[in-house]
Amino acid sequence: MTKSFKKNSRYMVGLDSLRGLAILGVILYHINFNWMPGGFLGVTVFFVLSGYLITDILAMEWKRNKRIDLKKFWLSRARRLLPGMLVMLVITLAWITIFHSSLLEKMRGDSLAALFYVSNWWYIYHKLSYFDNFNQISPLNHFWSLAVEEQFYVVWPFIISLGLYYIKKQSRMILLICLGAFASALAMAILYEPGVDPSRIYYGTDTRAFSLLIGAVLALVWPSNRLANKIIPKARFILDVVGGIALIIILVMFWKTNQYDPFLYKGGMVLLSIATALLVANLAHPASRIAQFLRFRPLRWVGVRSYGIYLWHYPILTLTTPKVNAGDFSIIRAILQFLLIILIAQISWKFIEKPIRQGALRNIQFKNLRFQNVTLGAKLALVCSLFFTSIAVLGLSNASKAKENYQKEKVEAVQTQSALHPTAVWEKPNQETPLNQGESKEVNSAHPKNPLTVTAIG
Repeated sequence: MTKSFKKNSRYMVGLDSLRGLAILGVILYHINFNWMPGGFLGVTVFFVLSGYLITDILAMEWKRNKRIDLKKFWLSRARRLLPGMLVMLVITLAWITIFHSSLLEKMRGDSLAALFYVSNWWYIYHKLSYFDNFNQISPLNHFWSLAVEEQFYVVWPFIISLGLYYIKKQSRMILLICLGAFASALAMAILYEPGVDPSRIYYGTDTRAFSLLIGAVLALVWPSNRLANKIIPKARFILDVVGGIALIIILVMFWKTNQYDPFLYKGGMVLLSIATALLVANLAHPASRIAQFLRFRPLRWVGVRSYGIYLWHYPILTLTTPKVNAGDFSIIRAILQFLLIILIAQISWKFIEKPIRQGALRNIQFKNLRFQNVTLGAKLALVCSLFFTSIAVLGLSNASKAKENYQKEKVEAVQTQSALHPTAVWEKPNQETPLNQGESKEVNSAHPKNPLTVTAIG
């Protein structure tokens, strides 16, 4: 199934469709769509994809030049990831400053962790659950996965360079990577405790690395530039059967598993990662019929914009969902939120991500740049950037004061409510309901020891 080495990699259209499936699963999970309880596993699919594509790029460069230009690699990653992320971060902080100032003190740490791509360890340290829809929700909680990937981008080029330089037999290199993946999966299984929130092992780079490494192994045994356009019918049949089974496994796991399923942490995510790798192998192959089947234009459209969609979906969902409805599914709200996510992601793609991919930053001549020569659109973008950045910085600098004002207003509101409606906070226990043995029949209406009914949340 291989052919002679090509200088340049080819664009694998089928992988856009896989990105589309993965990001739709993540969004459906976060809007509490009951038919997709395992949609959060779309992140695992992205990890395998990243491991494959990054290793494929690095291995190809090594074969061409016998070295990897680390500076060039990291700059390309920065151009690809940072602009969209910074715009989202600034606008989100500005929005919170104006409309949700009580979150500012918490956002100060979360935003710094996001900026330096250490969000996963930040949330582990602060014991912030990924799966809690009611308490401590951070609009930047989704940055944990971007942090895992960025940490991989920083470390992996070093490792792969050393491995390719010192280990002459590729089979040994593959074996070592497989051992690393096994160690990571084993750590997840050992650290998992039934009945305990699994966020520690869900966030951890150490316990999630196996998905990235499985993708890396695939890149070494299935390099994209050595896949033949034409293969014998029997090989094509096997390719499509394996890819079809892998796709079914992924969809079933999205549909039937949930975040507290012990199966996921004791081998289930490994199974999903292997299934994803097999599907990636199929979709990367130019002879794949499944890739042709998945060339559904709307799905590909979503996949191409998956980075922007992922960046924006969580802040939009958390900041437009009332806290009292955080665990509920509303079809009208979900449709409006989805349309808003798609709209903003498209704006980000058209005016930020796509131009930068096409070399917009490289084409700027800063030495000869004159403000009067800048286009109206660029001037408007600059003004908006300064406006939102100023609001965000102002909000973060006054975060402590904003929290104090919010708490003061909250206390005053409770006192006013208590004065106007003395029974609005605590209801009296039903006379027909027997009290627990030894419990006093007198209930202090102001400070009950065991309030039986809560009439307001949040």
